[in-house]
Amino acid sequence: MALLEVRDLTMKFGSLLANSDVSFEVEKGTIVGLIGPNGAGKTTLFNCVAGLYKPTSGRVVFKGVDVTNLPAYKMARLGVARTFQVVRPLKEMTVFENIMVGAYMRTSDSSKAAAAAERCMELCFLGDDRDRPAGGLTIGNKKRLEVARALATGPELLLLDEAVAGLTSTEIKEMVEVIVRLRREGITILMVEHIMEAIMPIADKIVVLASGKKIAEGAPADIVKDPVVTTAYFGEKFSKRLKERKEGA
Repeated sequence: MALLEVRDLTMKFGSLLANSDVSFEVEKGTIVGLIGPNGAGKTTLFNCVAGLYKPTSGRVVFKGVDVTNLPAYKMARLGVARTFQVVRPLKEMTVFENIMVGAYMRTSDSSKAAAAAERCMELCFLGDDRDRPAGGLTIGNKKRLEVARALATGPELLLLDEAVAGLTSTEIKEMVEVIVRLRREGITILMVEHIMEAIMPIADKIVVLASGKKIAEGAPADIVKDPVVTTAYFGEKFSKRLKERKEGA
């Protein structure tokens, strides 16, 4: 059974159709990439899954239970955690204290929360910054702190919204290593990403959105060769030139 099922999900904002009849599944223990050009409806879909939005129609099913209209805090308690592209740590608090905030969602016992925070901090390579105020971190470390804080809530499904956006090549490698480590820990990951070098090598499956609709789904190796995906990303002229080069090779 899939850990997450999105069934015919549609989200409208007045006359704006952000998502239209989107369906896909996320199997337990996998990394699924959600990609698409700007304005494709990726973040809106994330917000529907996480309980920040109530979809206009369709269903979100988590562990076999219909959770379509549950608010975000109940989704978090069920085991769904979400990060945000724009990170907002509690600047005056230390890295460790920031992660503790997430851990307290699972327990009121300070010793248990501290133990969970320590583990999440190490998984995200933040041990050297343990007692540093979060506001003084580099953007790469702030991004990993965002992941660690979500991880401290004890999720089974982790939603990562452009976790490597704005990072250097070295920071991207560090974040990718964190994501792979989390999968080894048994955490299922659904991630929105634009940087193909980051998502393609580690994803088990890619779902592609364009103009709010799913236009492709499959293994990364198949997705990168799909002319429909190429056209959606780079335009019809680029896709045509690429096809002509392949035929002439």
